[in-house]
Amino acid sequence: MTKTTKDYTKLSKELDELLADLQAGGSDIDSSIKQYERGMQIIEELKTYLAQAKNKVTKVKSTFSS
Repeated sequence: MTKTTKDYTKLSKELDELLADLQAGGSDIDSSIKQYERGMQIIEELKTYLAQAKNKVTKVKSTFSS
């Protein structure tokens, strides 16, 4: 898995800001599409981050289960 360049909190905040901008409207269609694309990229980064965190927790649990 690839490492994310930002931490979970920063990614979540950026996604929240994008969503607020999109919901507020007022942007032209091209700008809205770019924001949507970025939002989808952030979602994928968050999924990767969470998968990595889950793997770390699993490893820690297996260490103490022995």
